[in-house]
Amino acid sequence: MPPFKKNISRRKFIDLGVQGSTAIGLSLPIIATTGCNSQNIKTTHGACYHDCPDTCSWTATAVDNKITEFRASQDNPYTNGKLCAKMNNFPNDVTFHPDRILTPLKRVGKKGSGEFEPISWKQAMNEVAVRLKKTLAKEGGEAVLPYSYAGTEGLVQRNSISGRFFAHIGASKLERTICGNAAVAGVMTTNGQTTGVLPEDIIHSRYIILWGTNPVTSNQHLWPLIQQAREDGAKLVVIDPYQSATAVEADWHIQPTPGTDTALALAMINVIIAEDLQDQDYVDQYTVGIKELKKHVEQYDIEAVSKITGLKEETIQTLAREYASASPALIRVLIGMEHQLNGGSAFSAVAMLPSLTGAWRHFGGGLMHMTYELFGQALNWERLELEKTIANQDIRSISMIQIGRALNDSSLSPAINALFVYNSNPAVIAPNQNLVVKGLEREDLMTVVLDHFITDTARYADYVFPATSQLEHWDLLTSWGQTYLNINEPTIPPVGEAKPNTEFFRLLANEMSFTEDYLYESDLSILKKTLETDHEYLNGVTFDTLRKNGWVKLNIPDQWMPHAKGNFKTSSGKCEFYNASNEPPIPEYRPKAYSREELSTFPLKLLTIKSTKNFLNSSHANVKELMDKEGQPVLDIHPEDAKLREIVDGAEVKAYNKNGEVLLTAKVRSKVNQGVVSMPQGYWSSLVKGGSTANALTSDLLTDKGRGGALQEARVEVTLLT
Repeated sequence: MPPFKKNISRRKFIDLGVQGSTAIGLSLPIIATTGCNSQNIKTTHGACYHDCPDTCSWTATAVDNKITEFRASQDNPYTNGKLCAKMNNFPNDVTFHPDRILTPLKRVGKKGSGEFEPISWKQAMNEVAVRLKKTLAKEGGEAVLPYSYAGTEGLVQRNSISGRFFAHIGASKLERTICGNAAVAGVMTTNGQTTGVLPEDIIHSRYIILWGTNPVTSNQHLWPLIQQAREDGAKLVVIDPYQSATAVEADWHIQPTPGTDTALALAMINVIIAEDLQDQDYVDQYTVGIKELKKHVEQYDIEAVSKITGLKEETIQTLAREYASASPALIRVLIGMEHQLNGGSAFSAVAMLPSLTGAWRHFGGGLMHMTYELFGQALNWERLELEKTIANQDIRSISMIQIGRALNDSSLSPAINALFVYNSNPAVIAPNQNLVVKGLEREDLMTVVLDHFITDTARYADYVFPATSQLEHWDLLTSWGQTYLNINEPTIPPVGEAKPNTEFFRLLANEMSFTEDYLYESDLSILKKTLETDHEYLNGVTFDTLRKNGWVKLNIPDQWMPHAKGNFKTSSGKCEFYNASNEPPIPEYRPKAYSREELSTFPLKLLTIKSTKNFLNSSHANVKELMDKEGQPVLDIHPEDAKLREIVDGAEVKAYNKNGEVLLTAKVRSKVNQGVVSMPQGYWSSLVKGGSTANALTSDLLTDKGRGGALQEARVEVTLLT
């Protein structure tokens, strides 16, 4: 059998016209129809492709290639018969949406105008190949950049053939680090792995801290388990600078100044050590660096950290005491606190707390983070990621966070002259939006987009190709938030002239006259070979069994307690409070320095958050029904800040800084503290007043660890729109 990977990074994990058809009765069971030819009825298993920790399982039924039933899996205990609001009407919202792209399109208007004309696949592929050959001959492979992310989490459609194609031509590598990498880097620094307490085991917890995560909105299948724990006596604490839907439901909402999580965690450590609340036996056996940590946190006393975080001293002290004394005590983190300069350090510091208190000893105690490492061990990852054996290791890398800089950098040699965008929408999701758009406007840049719709990015494309939806292609889906593996089988043939991402790159390879077999491997072959593993987590699982059942839970122990007796994946084998090889060796709170002029001109700290219920990042933000439910984007502003600016609730306002401006409706309420304003991410600029969205104001700075996006390091001023 091919080897399987014991560990896999979050970065590698990520690297990896329809008017004539309608969908009916999607939320209802299939209704028998007399005289129906059984050969025209097809029911398949599938799973949600979104970048979400839940990865819901579903079944879909088609009669004569029309979807007649689409429902959440009733059998998968984690999905538990429920999809989120974003996906309940997925066939109509995406697959059969009247605005879906049906044919390849070629730009005929100015870049950004969204003016295209239909073109055949043959002609479009030929024209793209001709221009690509010229670029390769003149500038070399590094003049080409793929831009993709987790628009699909499917292992096949995400980056299997595309990764091989770009490695083969020597294209610039994309650092796919905008989300999750700082968090993972921080936890890895302390624990050497990210997989801790598993989702279902939260029901055994009796003190739950949700730190910078909002499961009511963004992790909906974990929320019922949290509610069960509370019914059994657990206390729920939410630490979040924004009063989220989850914070409203909590027993205690702690609302620090954005970006100060590192200082808060270190102050908790200070209190625990000073009051002798640590589990000294666990510390002695399974950790290193306690002496250095004890000395280091002396500077993070509650008086100093109260001023940093804006929290009362009593709040910090009580939180530390309650957490250290409760059992089992659980801290749940995802990515919420990583988008700051201290992002990696924040996660590193928080990850120390369960080892300091010995929470790992107790079932339901410890740190709950991601689960992707389990799949990284179980699956044949080397076979899936063949590009790793093809790629030239000396090829340059470009951060997806700084795509605006890269597209506009006149000193970059060679300049990026060909951009391929798939599974992403950088004109919306990348920071420093106006700089990104300026780069996309370049007439000398060939931009090719694969998508379902004319997104804000596609409006700047030279060619747009219709991609298949999740109901039309094969895929295999792992999860970074739970432990179920899913297969996705097409329920219907591709609508119109849509093709899978993989097929686009196979066709392009053929048009380029490439002969390497690895560029033409079929989707089913990739899927089946990824399952070729003898790892115990997938004992008895084959393509046929997975296709029959749709999903399978990894074969992991019923009582998963990875660090009950240490067993950390660090170089020392212990939780590392201190490591001289790290920079810094112990997490430090290092705030971004602003000049007096900056603080005076832009006095408000900006939060741009994933608070929408009906969009996921920028996905679904063009669906009218969901847009109507979500409403236009609003700016949360504290009453005192509003009063100072003579802003009343419902007023039209402008938030601005040196990067750009965004027009919003003011919501005057205490969702944020004084000195902080908040707006949602995900809206398309082309569909909102003013033509700009949240990332027009954000920074493209990188985090201290993991080269993540420090999107929250932005300041603004807000004025009434006149």
